[in-house]
Amino acid sequence: MRLSPEVEALLPREEDIAFYEEHGYYVTPKVLPDDVIDAAIRGAERHWAGERDWRLPVSSGFGDWKPSDGDTIRNSEYTAHQNREIRALVQHPVIGAIAGLLTRSSEIRLWDDQLVSKPPSAGLHGPVVGWHTDRAYWMTCTSEEMLTAWIPLHDCPVEMGPVIYVDGSHRWPDTESMRTFNSQDLDALERRFIGEANRSLKRVIALRKGQMSFHHCRTIHGSDVNRGDRPRTSIALHLQDGKNRHRTFLNDRGEPWHITNDNLCRKDINGHPDYRDPAAFPVIWSVDGNR
Repeated sequence: MRLSPEVEALLPREEDIAFYEEHGYYVTPKVLPDDVIDAAIRGAERHWAGERDWRLPVSSGFGDWKPSDGDTIRNSEYTAHQNREIRALVQHPVIGAIAGLLTRSSEIRLWDDQLVSKPPSAGLHGPVVGWHTDRAYWMTCTSEEMLTAWIPLHDCPVEMGPVIYVDGSHRWPDTESMRTFNSQDLDALERRFIGEANRSLKRVIALRKGQMSFHHCRTIHGSDVNRGDRPRTSIALHLQDGKNRHRTFLNDRGEPWHITNDNLCRKDINGHPDYRDPAAFPVIWSVDGNR
């Protein structure tokens, strides 16, 4: 699918790319069609009802909410490999085109996706997404330029608890340990990782349906309680630039780290996970227009 001239006119310009490089995030205008988003909503409901269009080669090691988990945050990963409507959304060419421009890359490949729905909560308390960096979960990757598109599947005003970025935090050192997506004490994490002096750097990203925000893999982000009147449903689409490859990374015990992505793909000639495997990590955009 080629982009229309109208959509191409909405792609990031050089000043937008410079903003992303300085601040660690970028907010798009409305670029995604309503019908594609509406189909993804139907796909999400089918997924949570247990329907699968395709099956993963693995059955554990990743989040996949089911009704018995109760009324908490629904976190379902790799849904684009299991559901046709969500796959159509994440492969929409405008997403890859924006990611390619922001990272100044010649190729963008799928890495992972998370379908996340946060239930509404009365009052001050309810489930949140803890402050974290995506890079902290991707230490087997060589690239420091991977990024995430945050895509709400409806209008997402401030009261619904949209994503919050810490401006410029992608340039901060020592954030590789922030694997705290599931931590529920935002205040404690804020004191630990952000500090009182940097609270003014928090940016709450309210979006209209059809908009997206993109953030650098090292940008600290999270989200607060959904104080709206319906679930806040979104897709966090994780993307790798063309230069990304697998590397050996040792955990605190000196053991090679292994992630679920490694089980989804073929091995390269050296027996390592091949992060260029088109079956697991398809190209969603390239500079020559081939997909």
